[in-house]
Amino acid sequence: MENDLLQRLADESQSYSKRQRAIARYISENSEMVSFMTSRMLSRAAQVSESSVVRFARQMGYSGYSELRRDLQQLIKDKLSKAEKAESDLETEELRQTVNAGDAGLRSIMTAQNQRTLEEAVELLGQKEKIVVQAGLGLEGIDVYLASGLCALGFDARPASPGLSREILQLDEKSALLIICDSHFSGLSGPLRYARKKGTSVLALTSDEGSTAGLYADLLLSGKGSIALAALISALLTALENSCGRKLDSKLAELDALQKEYDTYESGES
Repeated sequence: MENDLLQRLADESQSYSKRQRAIARYISENSEMVSFMTSRMLSRAAQVSESSVVRFARQMGYSGYSELRRDLQQLIKDKLSKAEKAESDLETEELRQTVNAGDAGLRSIMTAQNQRTLEEAVELLGQKEKIVVQAGLGLEGIDVYLASGLCALGFDARPASPGLSREILQLDEKSALLIICDSHFSGLSGPLRYARKKGTSVLALTSDEGSTAGLYADLLLSGKGSIALAALISALLTALENSCGRKLDSKLAELDALQKEYDTYESGES
């Protein structure tokens, strides 16, 4: 790439207007996430109008925001390629295998379909009164993490026990079921079929692009491998942050301060 987009943003920032600096700052600090965002999502995140985003892209010499985003995606791919070259210096086969899997997994989620689904998922979840998160075999605990993040952002979310649990049986058309799974689909087909029967919207996040979860889900975010799955969860939470105007880290910091003040967790002191 002849011109590093991020370097251009840094070099030219002094000549930008206030709105343009807000856009440039957000792109510079969140380049990986912006490569998935639509112009509307970026405008909300940077707290400017969508037309400001489009004008900014054109001022940068692009035909529109989509071309700027493609340039940013290529920049990220170039960085991943450099990381692949640097991996030869790693001392252990285990680390090399992890880096290879991580790079391949991250590339696998950078699809136009995932980008569209991410935007649709934000709109869908914003309309639901209740969200239930259920994880497949071997992924227990990730459901608690995702549900906790959703709660911190202001959603009524909770993890579900395996199988047709109490949480699953309370689903209705005003609810959404978030499924986290890989190729091990044991225990999820029952809850999914029940959710569809009750008119519940289903969003599946999977590390297996061929997962049968796609047969039941209204929306499917997919990639290859566990690192891809973690990235999809992170992308979903970030997109919801930008949509609702809350920041997960800030909310968790507030909760942590309250817990410390009222001694509601173990301090670790002996």
